[in-house]
Amino acid sequence: MCDSDDVHADLQKAPPPPIDPTKYDRKRVPGMCVKCKVANPNITIRRSLYCKECFVRACIVKFRTATNRSRKNSPATTRTKLMVALSGGPSSSAMLRMMADFQCMHIKGTAAQPLYEDVVAGHIDETALFPDVRDSLICDIAANADIECKVAKLEDVFCRDREASAFMKTVSEVDAPNELKDRIRAQLVKPDESASSKDQLQSLFSGLATVTDREEMLDVLKTIMLVELARKEKCGVLLVGDSGTRIATKIVSLASRGRGFSLPFEVGAESSWFSDVLVYRPMRDFIMKEIAFFNQWTNQSIVVVPTFTTGAPMRTSIGRLTESFVVGLDRDFASTVSTICRTMQKLEPQQQALDALPCLVCKMPVEKDAQEWRSRLTVSQGSATELAGRSKTSAAGSFCNKEDSVSADITSLVCYSCQNIVHSAAPGTLFPSGNASSYKHSIHQNSTQDSAAMSSTDSGSKQEHLRKQIEMFFIADDE
Repeated sequence: MCDSDDVHADLQKAPPPPIDPTKYDRKRVPGMCVKCKVANPNITIRRSLYCKECFVRACIVKFRTATNRSRKNSPATTRTKLMVALSGGPSSSAMLRMMADFQCMHIKGTAAQPLYEDVVAGHIDETALFPDVRDSLICDIAANADIECKVAKLEDVFCRDREASAFMKTVSEVDAPNELKDRIRAQLVKPDESASSKDQLQSLFSGLATVTDREEMLDVLKTIMLVELARKEKCGVLLVGDSGTRIATKIVSLASRGRGFSLPFEVGAESSWFSDVLVYRPMRDFIMKEIAFFNQWTNQSIVVVPTFTTGAPMRTSIGRLTESFVVGLDRDFASTVSTICRTMQKLEPQQQALDALPCLVCKMPVEKDAQEWRSRLTVSQGSATELAGRSKTSAAGSFCNKEDSVSADITSLVCYSCQNIVHSAAPGTLFPSGNASSYKHSIHQNSTQDSAAMSSTDSGSKQEHLRKQIEMFFIADDE
């Protein structure tokens, strides 16, 4: 142990340096940086002035604060691998850079242990849909940060080697006046040996009706593949680079598409919906302007990733229109994005959502009785005769005669938003459904109940027709 006299002697020999009175002064100096108060500002963020050095430092501190907050909420994830979702865009590239520096600081510093056991980058190759994307440049971004990059192709959702290689093929939609209104039928099929995964992926997107449906399906497939890639690499945490601007846009667009039930899982700061992979969003406190200047002043490389609405008018899709609305509103009212995100943080997932089954299409929770609410808002035409005819046609399909195929009502196993996608998709569209095999019992049960309801409808129609034929022979009670 150290001698107390020696310690006091050392303190007397080396007095502490004088404290700069302006360092902890919270008063702002007009026209100067809000942090150092001595340098000329280079950027204005939410009506606050920053110089270049203080701005970069503030971004790093903000990211580390968000990361530590998520780790404290889930302390068990400390000794696990981390995957950073890398698309090559501004937000994911900045996130990878700051996460690599944060991990390296703990390894080289005096910390008892690093943040995570290991950090890898995960990238989803979208060249099957967008051939102009240069994936080699995206891998170079990870290499420059000294991070290993793991790549999975988007068309692998149709790969026959997946753990649950069962796909969902839409058969027909049943339009009925009562409880069978707008029901969605599909069959569980095995992968086609003759068609490539790339062709099946392109066929899926060509079968979707609108650009909004294609955008939503692309986000769904990327999320599914990222989670599967994290599981494959034994990563317990997945970092997603959704910025505050992106999250504010998603909140409005997802709610308008009927995904309010799963909103806390899709845009929350921490999401534990995938029990074995925790999803963090540490960039939620950044707006796109901050990310753009951070990348420019730190010489961070980015790759322009095209989408279905690149260069398109703002009314092309719901997501594109919502983005234009939120960005334009935030330009005039600087607190728009932060207000939307803070409001979202107050939402907690319902216990009903935590206990719900995952959707066959998007793997998000399925709200109970969503079909009943949708039926009240859907206008459809159909008669009992047409209903019976379409039912017989579906039941006599060639796939139904196969031993491995199931043709049944899947409406209760699909969330409201995906019901709209499947409902408007072309008949015969093949959807990847990794957990469809576990739902075989439910699909068979729905098929049995549906057939019973059909029989009841046919029987009731026949009885009513017979009653009208013999009505003239009835004797009234007063007679």
